[in-house]
Amino acid sequence: MSYEHPTHDELVRETLLRMMEDISEDCWCAGWLNDLEFTLWKAVLTGKTNLGFGMPESDLIRLKHLHEMADGWWIWADDEENRRFVSTEEWLKIYAEKMAKAPEINNS
Repeated sequence: MSYEHPTHDELVRETLLRMMEDISEDCWCAGWLNDLEFTLWKAVLTGKTNLGFGMPESDLIRLKHLHEMADGWWIWADDEENRRFVSTEEWLKIYAEKMAKAPEINNS
C-alpha cells in the first residue's frame, strides 16, 4: 500500500484488517487469534456476536460491510508468518477446505 497516496481500495482493505485485529484484541486479548479469519467469518455468516468477551452487533455489521466493500478477507498466511489479503473468491475456497478438514470450527 502506498501510504502517500493510498487508493480507495487500499484504504478499505486496511480498515478491514485493523477492524479484524481490534476485534481479536477486544474479544480475546490477542493481536491475531489462531483461526481468527474463520471465527469472524462464521460470525458474519451466522450473525452471532457471542465471541470471546462479546462483540457489539454494530462491529459485526461494520465487518460485513467492509468485507463487501473490499471484496475480500484477511487471512493468516503460515508460510509468510503474516496476514495476507485474498479475494472473496479465493477466501471461499480456503474456508470450504478448512471446514472440510476441521468442521469443529463450524460447530463452536
